Amino acid sequence: MQGKESERDSVILRMNTAGIGMNLILAAAKLVVGFMIHSRAVVLDALNGFSDIISSLVSMLSTKFASRRSDREHPFGYGRLEYISAMFSTVIIICMGLHAAYGAIRELTSAEVGAPDYNAAVVVVMIVSMAAKTVYGLLSRKAGKRIRSVALIMCGTEAIGDSIVSLAILVTIALYRTTGVDLEPWLSILISLFIVKTGVEMIRECISKLLGSRGDPEEYLRVKKLIAEEDAVLNVFNLVIHRYGEDVSIGSVDIEVDETMTTAETTLLVRRIRRRAEENGVTLSAVGVYGANTRDPKSAEMWDRILTVVRSHSEFLRAYAFSYDAARHAAAFVVVPDAGVRDRRQSIAVLDAELRSLFPGTDFEIEAALEL
Repeated sequence: MQGKESERDSVILRMNTAGIGMNLILAAAKLVVGFMIHSRAVVLDALNGFSDIISSLVSMLSTKFASRRSDREHPFGYGRLEYISAMFSTVIIICMGLHAAYGAIRELTSAEVGAPDYNAAVVVVMIVSMAAKTVYGLLSRKAGKRIRSVALIMCGTEAIGDSIVSLAILVTIALYRTTGVDLEPWLSILISLFIVKTGVEMIRECISKLLGSRGDPEEYLRVKKLIAEEDAVLNVFNLVIHRYGEDVSIGSVDIEVDETMTTAETTLLVRRIRRRAEENGVTLSAVGVYGANTRDPKSAEMWDRILTVVRSHSEFLRAYAFSYDAARHAAAFVVVPDAGVRDRRQSIAVLDAELRSLFPGTDFEIEAALEL
C-alpha cells in the first residue's frame, strides 16, 4: 500500500510541477502583452494563470501532509487534507474573480478607457495558451481519475476552462478586427464570472467529500460483487464505504450464511472476504455474519409467509437473514427499505404489527439494512 501511495504522490507532484512551469511562462507572457496593448481581458487571464500556480503549490504541500502515516489521534490518516487545501486555493480564485469582475464593471461604465491595440503577439500567445492548457487539462484529468485525486481533476477542469477563455479572447480580437465592435469589457466580466463559477463548483465538491458523499458507485458494486462470489455467502447487505482521502477507503458489511457453518469456517470466510476487499483498495473494518435457519420445515414455512407479507409492502425491496428461536417464540430478519422511504421506523412498525397478528404470540425483531 505504501508503494501505491508513493506512486500516487509522485504523479501529483509531477503534474503540478509541469502545471506551475506552464502557467508561469504563459502568465508572464500574457501579462507583458496585456499591458502593452492595454487589454484588461488578457491581463485578467494572466492573473488567473498566477492563481493556478498558487493552487498547484497548495496542492503539492497538501499532498505532502496528506501522505503522512496514520497515528493514534488520526487512525484513518490525513488524506482529507487534500479537500481542505483545495478549498483554500479555491477561495483565493473566487476572490480574484470577484475583484476582476468589479474592475471590469468599472471599466465598462468609464468613458475614458479606449479600445485595446490588438497585434500579432497577443494572437500567438493566446493560440499557444489554448493549445497548452487543453493538452495539460486533458492529461491532468486522465491522471486524476486514474489515481483518484480530486485536486488533479480540478486542476485539469480549470485548465480546460482557461483554454475556453483564451478562445473567447481570440474571437473578440477577430470580431474587433473585422467589425470594429469592442466587446472586451463584456468579455472581462464573463471571464470573471466564469472564474467565480468554477471556484464555487470546486468548493461544493470538496464540501460534499468532507461531509461524506456516497462515494464511487463502481467501487461499491465491485466490492459487493466479490463478496457475493463466495459460495458460502447467501446475501450481502449493509455495505458502507467511507473515503478518508482519495486513496483510503474504510468500510463494513453484513453477510448472510447458513446457520450450520462452524465458527472455524466462518472465520476463514471473513478473513478471505477482508483479504479480497483489501486487494481491491477497501479495508473492511467489520464483517457482520447473520445465520439463516430455514432448514427446519416449520421455520422455512414461516419465512415463506413472512416474505409474502414483506413483498406486499412496496416500501421494502428485499428481506434477508431470517432466524427463529422456538424456545422464546422470537423471529428476526433484515429488510431493505426503498431509498424514497422517509419514515423507516413507521414502515417497520406497520410491518411488525401485521406480522404479530399473523403469528400471535411471536415477537419480531426487524432490522433496516442500508443499501446505497
